[in-house]
Amino acid sequence: MIEYIQNQSKSIQNIISISIVLFIAILHFIRPPNIATFDSLIQLDKLIHFLMFFLLSCWFLMVYGDKHKITLLSSLVLYGLLLELMQMEFFIFRSFEWFDWLADSIGVIVGFFTIRKWI
Repeated sequence: MIEYIQNQSKSIQNIISISIVLFIAILHFIRPPNIATFDSLIQLDKLIHFLMFFLLSCWFLMVYGDKHKITLLSSLVLYGLLLELMQMEFFIFRSFEWFDWLADSIGVIVGFFTIRKWI
């Protein structure tokens, strides 16, 4: 799978990368569901943040990670922070949450240590 992804043309890799980044941004900006059992969803929310950024980190490291791993990882962590700040500033029904950003950051770091064994 990794070889297949890495053997794709750079334009295909770039299109997929942009699509993933935009999809994650959209997920951050949509109105959250109004569910009565909100307390039980808090942990699920953090797991989803972790998984989104884990997969994002794995993807970007497979595609672009050969030379600029530290820059890439720090950019992904800052991207998570930027999304949280944008939620706070531009969306009435969304708010900044430190633990969301922490879950994003942990996902990036775990993704790095998971995927680096195979690239």
